[in-house]
Amino acid sequence: MYDNMVCKIFLFLKYIKSANEYQLMNKEEVYTVGHSNHEFAYFLELLQYQNIDCLIDVRSTPMSGYSPQYNQQPLKHQLEMHEIRYLHFKEEFGARHEHDHVLNEDGQVNFELVRKTDEFQSGVSRLVQGLEKGYRIALMCSEGNPLDCHRFSMISVYLEELGYAVQHILKDKRMKTHQELEQELLNQYKKKLPVPSLFEPDVNEDDRLKAAYELHNKDIGWKKDNKIKVEETHD
Repeated sequence: MYDNMVCKIFLFLKYIKSANEYQLMNKEEVYTVGHSNHEFAYFLELLQYQNIDCLIDVRSTPMSGYSPQYNQQPLKHQLEMHEIRYLHFKEEFGARHEHDHVLNEDGQVNFELVRKTDEFQSGVSRLVQGLEKGYRIALMCSEGNPLDCHRFSMISVYLEELGYAVQHILKDKRMKTHQELEQELLNQYKKKLPVPSLFEPDVNEDDRLKAAYELHNKDIGWKKDNKIKVEETHD
């Protein structure tokens, strides 16, 4: 009887594991990519390697001072020549905002507040409509490393909460899941994150991750009072 019970538990756990794996495998995917300082031909390879046929530009200003091939018009033209649709979501997904209702007390953009705006929600709706039409969509910004960019901590985190699987295309064509990047985020800020203590015994991993996102927002978020701002960075 004991052996029979153990067998049933084992089969049940195996079923749960299979169901979870099936669910993960069947999540609809959204991609992100950074143009960095790549030649356009290589950037095109990054997209084609994942069969991307729709690129959403999430830069507030769709131009590059160091890589003019990524200025809006030449980029759009080149993409459309290769049957990749180009869209610019400045108001919806851009990182720069000057309205007080999305700024913190220091005049810095608060990503959580941005996600609550009608513009952001409209962008999400348009993205979902594109996915429903069968497009393979990539969100593009300038930074080669997604951890240096708002596409990770402002946009992708929300899409993951909605149930989409966000895959980040790296400069060397490798992929990282959003969960893998979240682990890197926790490691990046581990010395500054809360830990269970006598006065806060209930601190858990979700609390630590939320704190890490807030620190990341503070490090990369745009400030209204910046008079001189470098448009893009790359590594």
